[in-house]
Amino acid sequence: MNEQDKQLVEWLRQHTADVSVGGMWMPEGSGLTYVKEDEKTWRLTHMIDDESVESGHTRMKTLLWDIGINMIDDEAIMRPAPTSEHEAHAQELHMKREMAQQWADTDGTRLIDMDLENVWPEFVEDKEILLDNGDITTMQIWAYRPLNPNTGEHLSIDPDDYHLLMGDKYFMRFRLRSSKFDESEMNDEYIALSREEMIEYVDSNIGTDQGCAVGSTSIQGVGDRLHTNDGTIPVRIPPWMWGTFCMNTNPGKFTNTRSEEE
Repeated sequence: MNEQDKQLVEWLRQHTADVSVGGMWMPEGSGLTYVKEDEKTWRLTHMIDDESVESGHTRMKTLLWDIGINMIDDEAIMRPAPTSEHEAHAQELHMKREMAQQWADTDGTRLIDMDLENVWPEFVEDKEILLDNGDITTMQIWAYRPLNPNTGEHLSIDPDDYHLLMGDKYFMRFRLRSSKFDESEMNDEYIALSREEMIEYVDSNIGTDQGCAVGSTSIQGVGDRLHTNDGTIPVRIPPWMWGTFCMNTNPGKFTNTRSEEE
């Protein structure tokens, strides 16, 4: 065994120990999906029908054997090999989302069963990051905090993981405070429109005040700046929402300046 394989074996030893029983593992770009049966057994559940993928699995099986782990691979579901880079990406994303559906808290409660539809992104902190060139930049840290109904405790989910779990429909949205005085009033909800939805909005709803452009620190609606960092209501907008066009779910709350003037 060469030095590179030795390092890989040590990494595998730690990684397989860290995965909970029942947990899934899909090595990046491998076309393989594994499930941990118990501390000494893993099962191959899905494999792309391709010679290079099969070779990768054979090597993985050998490496796991070297650390005392048995691999069961006689009932794996074979998936057709993708015919394009786009199809490969879509297939990998689908498999990752399948894997995400099985994520669970330490008590076994699946994340998907924690009412994630009603969980919104929360700002955590500004964190300084050291870049490779020696410069320091500030990064916003955000999280989703669902409640585990069986333990009564809140979890912290990374935004990328929430995206895998829930897709664009629930990921591309956020809330802002509607009151200067009550920090708990997160009533202003904004939902991003797709390209097709924007076309429909512009063609059929010109003159309304529901649509708004979202920046990094402010939101501009038709005729009105709805939210801005003016020192009265702190505006925290998730970075993945910057540059989107959103619908405000409280139609009529803000005055349409153009209509008033007419």
